[in-house]
Amino acid sequence: MKRYKTQTRKVTFLSVAGHLLAASVDYPVSAKAVQYVIMTHCFTCNRQTLTTARLSRGLAQAGFVVLRLDFTGLGESEGDFSASNFSSMVSDIECAAVFLSDHYQPAGALIGHSMGGTACLAASQNGHSALSGVSRLVTLASPASPDHVLHHFGPALQKLERGENAEIRVAGKDFPVTPEFIENIRSYNMSQQMQNCHLPILAVRAGRDTLVGPEDADQIMALTSGQATLFQIDEADHLFSHRAHADILLDQVSGWFAL
Repeated sequence: MKRYKTQTRKVTFLSVAGHLLAASVDYPVSAKAVQYVIMTHCFTCNRQTLTTARLSRGLAQAGFVVLRLDFTGLGESEGDFSASNFSSMVSDIECAAVFLSDHYQPAGALIGHSMGGTACLAASQNGHSALSGVSRLVTLASPASPDHVLHHFGPALQKLERGENAEIRVAGKDFPVTPEFIENIRSYNMSQQMQNCHLPILAVRAGRDTLVGPEDADQIMALTSGQATLFQIDEADHLFSHRAHADILLDQVSGWFAL
């Protein structure tokens, strides 16, 4: 695969709620773009998380233009994380698509890691005109339904179900969550949301994922009537953190886009 020199441009755009969202656009310097892509990160992560940044830059070297954003209240994006929810993740993707269309070209593909991939699935079927050109979608170690994340809330879930605010601990950091968050997540029926989906989907799963089970990739494949492809990296963890696994991931995703 040919490798191009790349640059990264920091950009900002407004969310539906009026918050300034931060994003990075990775792009090849001296090549016509193969595809314009929006990439999303995992729950409570940000656009600089190794999984997202490494794949985005690798795709830029392969000729893709990739916009990776920070969801509301995360990374460098404005807003209160405790006031965000799955619906705001979906609308943040739509706002990113509007920005990409206005300043570059319309998005032709979506890639999402973990819950970011679940949000990409939902956004692809939300009917937003800025995403009408999306013809391919990739999920990376993603749950098939957003309520999967509640399995990792521990005792905080009981407090939330009693109508109390709570904090969840992720990777050693505490994040405030409100009861409205779980209400919003539980309002999503992904089978219904995806009932008219005809997109080709590449569902990538990690063989040593301790957060998302292998059955989720199977369920994601069943959400589309389009061509569904499953790829597993046997020894990979949830973040595809080992360099060799990240290289395999890049080759698989870029190769699938070329089909």
